[in-house]
Amino acid sequence: MKKLFLSAGLIVGMASGANAATCSNPVQITWSTIAGFYTDAMANFVKDFEVKNCAKVTVVNIDNSQLYNKQVIEMVGQTGAYDVVTLETAEKAEFAQNGFIKPMTQFFKDKQGLVNDVAPILRGMTVEYKGDIWGLPYYTYTAGMFVRQDLLDDAGEKQAFKAKYGYDLGQPQTWEQHRDIAKFFTRKTGEKLKGEPLKKDFFGVGLMAGPFPEIQDELSAPLWGMGSDWLTKNGKVPVDDVEKVLGQYVELLKYAPKAALTVTYDGVMNQMKDGQIAMTHGFFLDQWPNAVKTEEMVPGAKMSAIEAPGKRAYVGGFLLAVSSSSANPEMAMKFVAHIGGKDIQRQFAELGGASTLTSVLSDPYFSSPAMRSKTGQYATLNKVFQSMNGFSSNLFKTPFGAKIYNSMQIPLQAAAAGQISVRQAAERLAADVEKICGGPCPIAD
Repeated sequence: MKKLFLSAGLIVGMASGANAATCSNPVQITWSTIAGFYTDAMANFVKDFEVKNCAKVTVVNIDNSQLYNKQVIEMVGQTGAYDVVTLETAEKAEFAQNGFIKPMTQFFKDKQGLVNDVAPILRGMTVEYKGDIWGLPYYTYTAGMFVRQDLLDDAGEKQAFKAKYGYDLGQPQTWEQHRDIAKFFTRKTGEKLKGEPLKKDFFGVGLMAGPFPEIQDELSAPLWGMGSDWLTKNGKVPVDDVEKVLGQYVELLKYAPKAALTVTYDGVMNQMKDGQIAMTHGFFLDQWPNAVKTEEMVPGAKMSAIEAPGKRAYVGGFLLAVSSSSANPEMAMKFVAHIGGKDIQRQFAELGGASTLTSVLSDPYFSSPAMRSKTGQYATLNKVFQSMNGFSSNLFKTPFGAKIYNSMQIPLQAAAAGQISVRQAAERLAADVEKICGGPCPIAD
């Protein structure tokens, strides 16, 4: 889903136990995870763990589109095939509620500093459920927003915007301002942008309106920003609220490339780097190393990572948890703490990974000019976590969250494509959710 440099369609088994050869009888554990950057970057960290703990870790790389189903099959069968599993935010409650994974509350009792280093909002979304801790997040795809700061700062554009809308052009603070900016910067070939005639059409915003789950991630920002949620405390979809934000989103499509209906995050990043768009909607901040390349590819471009309008956006991450059928749960828990710990998270950040620890995100080094191309979004990510402190979403507090999440894009994208009305989409989503849950969805306290 939210990937930096993911290898599509790759399923390989990788044993990285060579450095553990000095152990006479290393403890065997298997980690099922996502093929690509996330795992590739962790290869040396796995070897380090093996040496220090007399262990052998077999890393099973699975394409993200298949990971959930493969892990569920093994968990239901209690096969013990995986000792450590990698979960999306929406999957945590299902795996915990169904006994697929072990609580780690007791394990972390003397490591509370590590748990507390994860921002409260991220901790609540990814690892807390019914009073227990179920692992650690080791990568976050929490959203903010990317803008072409050079466009917002251009004197001519600022003057024209002020004359048209009556207020100063700048980083959008509300979704209404976001819409105005998107409309203002949408221009045809030959029209001028920063005083120069355009050689191709230019658009105000890039949208992930393709048939992928990321469309609901974008919509979470304005929905949460208006004080609503995908599920009410009574476990039902608030149809009127969903209709409102979806309607506003569909209106934004006028100011986005036509490809918006076919792309997800990587397509939007390609549009940005190709000089087609002025900004994103609520967008995954882990993509900063991708977004900042716009400065190399578009003359005069200057990128900024900022909070989304209303200071509400999608929060999530990849969680490492221990399978309840693990033959070596103690070693598996040590591995989770190793990958999610400060030493590894710091090294991960050096490679451009989106760390989950406040101590790493707030380290001045990672916000320095020397690290801007890799971690220039860290300060903003920290702001997002602070702004959203105290927030929670009921979608991640129901054991049906993963099944709901994996089906939401169908009615939402149908409305974006004009196949059904926004009202029909909201009502269809409500009906689908009720069917999945067998009535109102149970929401954990």
